[in-house]
Amino acid sequence: MPTSLPRPFLYFSLLGFLALLSPGAHAQTATPAPMPNALKPQKPSMTMLDGDKIYTYVEQMPAYLDGGMEGLQAFATSHVHGGAASGPLSVVTFIIDKTGKVRRPALGPTAAESEEAVALALDEAFSTIGQFRPGRQNGKPANVQFTVPLVKRVKAGRK
Repeated sequence: MPTSLPRPFLYFSLLGFLALLSPGAHAQTATPAPMPNALKPQKPSMTMLDGDKIYTYVEQMPAYLDGGMEGLQAFATSHVHGGAASGPLSVVTFIIDKTGKVRRPALGPTAAESEEAVALALDEAFSTIGQFRPGRQNGKPANVQFTVPLVKRVKAGRK
């Protein structure tokens, strides 16, 4: 004896079948249209120092031998003055080379493009910085770009 399916099941089955045939159901498989204000993805620029790659992160990051991060923060804040260094979100960026020497200091989120592009004031300020233990990648010394925020200490006034 044939049994019939419940009527609500038939309605839902029919609706599901019609939904599959609708043009909106196929929109997920179509290639999305590019947005007019979207930017094309760009490869990060491969920057080099003395023929070797400059990393932003390595397995063993460089270490400032004269007080660690606190000492580096204190040095940068006390030696870098004026211009962009006076803003609330100021940073100084430099490269620590394979020997632990600071190279190409610059105000802002990227290091100077070349040794000649370094501002004279920054070159003088960083000439007295202590030594770094160089960063290491795959067990070998590596050039590492470092960014340090310039934190201005505000002294509390008396009321």
